[in-house]
Amino acid sequence: MNCWWVAAFSKDISEEPAGLWLCDTPVLLYRKENGEIAAIENRCPHRSAPLHLGCRKGDNIECGYHGFTFAPDGSCVRVPSMKSPPSSVRVQSFPVVEQGPFVWIYLGDPERLNEIPPPHDLGWQSDTQFATVVGKLEIDANYMLLKENVLDLTHFGFVHASTFKISDWVDTPRTVKDGETCGYHQSFVASPLPPVFAEPMKLAPGTLYDRENYGSFLSPALQVAAVDLVDPQSKELTGRFRVCHATTPIDQSHMHYWWVLGRDYGTSDSEMEGLRAITEIGFDEDETMIEAIQQVMDRDPRSTAELERSVKADGPGVEARRILQRWMERETV
Repeated sequence: MNCWWVAAFSKDISEEPAGLWLCDTPVLLYRKENGEIAAIENRCPHRSAPLHLGCRKGDNIECGYHGFTFAPDGSCVRVPSMKSPPSSVRVQSFPVVEQGPFVWIYLGDPERLNEIPPPHDLGWQSDTQFATVVGKLEIDANYMLLKENVLDLTHFGFVHASTFKISDWVDTPRTVKDGETCGYHQSFVASPLPPVFAEPMKLAPGTLYDRENYGSFLSPALQVAAVDLVDPQSKELTGRFRVCHATTPIDQSHMHYWWVLGRDYGTSDSEMEGLRAITEIGFDEDETMIEAIQQVMDRDPRSTAELERSVKADGPGVEARRILQRWMERETV
């Protein structure tokens, strides 16, 4: 809980209150009249009605059940059946930060907020040389299954054989560890260029090209991946491809998944729409596999911890589990 999590894309939050679940917490998001985002508990303390079923009254939220009205700081400013509301009637309010495409929210202990690393600023998302596309999924699986999926790209040749057509992820990448982050690095030298990289560069798929492929688990909330495309003759960097994976638990077996893809080549509107289309198909393939895994884990009475076997390619994912465990242990101190 003591972590900054993504709550939404900034573009999706308006003056109309939106209710959602984040980390087993009912949250209400809306923009105040000055454009700033407010985040409060989406549960009236009177009889537990979701506040998103009510309406805005200026910057306040009126419960649709009995009219209790709450300010952005969570205080109750009106109870229709009383002259003045009791101070004990209030909802929790949550700190939020708008940064890049995301709205970040902190749901944990307010007293420990200053101890928590701030949301990561990914510079390429605001770099004018990059064009980006974004998307969102709700996946019926534990969020760490997605995180481990994007830390072990040896699944490309199987899950995405007919979409991304990246067939050379066959060797174990190098596991990279740096404090409370971890990741992978894989170098491809004079390797056939998959269509998803070749076509926007106006190269024929299969052209021999160098790629530096790397990614990082930055926090329980965020992972990034990168591909640097390098001409094998001149050794010049000719293209940068970036991916951001933001995952926030809804509960133990459901997640929100926000993704952002960017590149500094093939940036026309039509080319980026093509990238969005193939990405949506590919990420649907991930969703199908991850949800199937969750169903097996939920229904099989045997312990996953006892049955599961890891191999060398799981190095980054295993290290991410260790980092997450340390986050949880710090929360109990």
